[in-house]
Amino acid sequence: MKITIERKFSVTLCLSIFLLLFSLNQPVTYAAGYTYGDYYNNNLTNTTTGATQGPSISGNGAKIAFWSNTVSLGSNGTSKEIFIWTSPSTITKISTLASGDVDNTLPSINFTGNRVAYINASTNKSLMLWTSGGSTTPIATGSNDINACKISGNGTKVVFRSNKDFSIGGLDTSYELYLWDDPSTFTKITSTTSTYAPDTAFSINYDGTLVAFATKETTGTAFSGKNPDSPPNYELYLWNKSDLSTTQIASSSGGIGSIEPSVTSYTISTTTETTTMTKIAFVSDRDLSVGKNPDNNPEIFLWTYTGTYAANNTNALTQITSTSVSGGACRNPQISKDGKFITFVSNINIISDPKSLLTNGISAIFVWNSSGTITQVNTLGDYPVISSYTGLYESDDIKYGPRIAYASTADGSYNIYLATSTIPVPATSRWGLIILILVLVSLAVFMLKRRRQTSKGEV
Repeated sequence: MKITIERKFSVTLCLSIFLLLFSLNQPVTYAAGYTYGDYYNNNLTNTTTGATQGPSISGNGAKIAFWSNTVSLGSNGTSKEIFIWTSPSTITKISTLASGDVDNTLPSINFTGNRVAYINASTNKSLMLWTSGGSTTPIATGSNDINACKISGNGTKVVFRSNKDFSIGGLDTSYELYLWDDPSTFTKITSTTSTYAPDTAFSINYDGTLVAFATKETTGTAFSGKNPDSPPNYELYLWNKSDLSTTQIASSSGGIGSIEPSVTSYTISTTTETTTMTKIAFVSDRDLSVGKNPDNNPEIFLWTYTGTYAANNTNALTQITSTSVSGGACRNPQISKDGKFITFVSNINIISDPKSLLTNGISAIFVWNSSGTITQVNTLGDYPVISSYTGLYESDDIKYGPRIAYASTADGSYNIYLATSTIPVPATSRWGLIILILVLVSLAVFMLKRRRQTSKGEV
């Protein structure tokens, strides 16, 4: 039986489609690293000396800013410089120490990864802003001390802590929080005393309209009567740029109090209305949920805006963790932009029953999702920061859950790691692309042969 060219092409096409579909369901091949549970942990910097820490991750997880004093990355071996890792493996130095400078440190990257705020330390300290494809600009200079900063997701605002009052011409003062608004506007967020300055762990939302912070302050319009303890503990507050208001979010007595807030806000739209949700993940060693933290260990809580700002609004507070082990602690929560994930550090194996301290006094990173599930990410880590779940991103178009950047000594020296879900859904793959090309080539050959047959009068 004569096999026609149409039949040959049909067989080739069917086989190619089958191989293409098969390739799309194959697992992605990763670089060297290790897997723990549902997460693959990849050492991005691979340094063996010095220190590499302070990661800050973009919203799509494809860029990570960090500091390092390691020669192999481009520092001088003593002073810190700022670097950006870009997926899949590029590391770029974005800062340069001038004569007399001590360090460039504490980077904070925006959601798209095209802006990084960081602190330059010399005789005085300056707040610097690096913009991709542009220049690095000092946006707040001449302060005796600027010791923390966070950039908004849209990159237009930076909140920072300084002992120089930038809102009234730069007079020396106690440590306060300030908001820089592009291109040159400064707004004073807090007014405290030198004794009870705001904590260095604060947070800003995507558009820079909300700043969450903790302070022990007991006086002044914003804080009077809201912290009656003696001595006072840390209480949690939310500052709103729209009306310059400061609202107490959590109130407690004794202990450390409530600290380390991470704030996000986003909109939920229906056919009839659009609602703005505000969420704050934070740490407290107080029994804010009444009866759920009787041992007063530091636990992770989630505050959700429910239509009214009120301290200890029981409808708004959710206790995320419960360690229930002497010496246990959960710290440094970071919430994703969409509010679906919270990552944190704990020295407790909190997903086991019964719970117990992790071996050798180490801490591990965990991630909570909005369904209430907590997953362990790694075996040793600290300083986690989380990207938002945004679906498809990166050059290879792979769909992941949250991506978590952290610093760890798992390989001996402090390095930057990236934890990624081990269950990605490939949209394309190299094999799939090759097979697609073969299909197109086969089609072109088929059309060429058909043309020749037609020109010869063949059927």
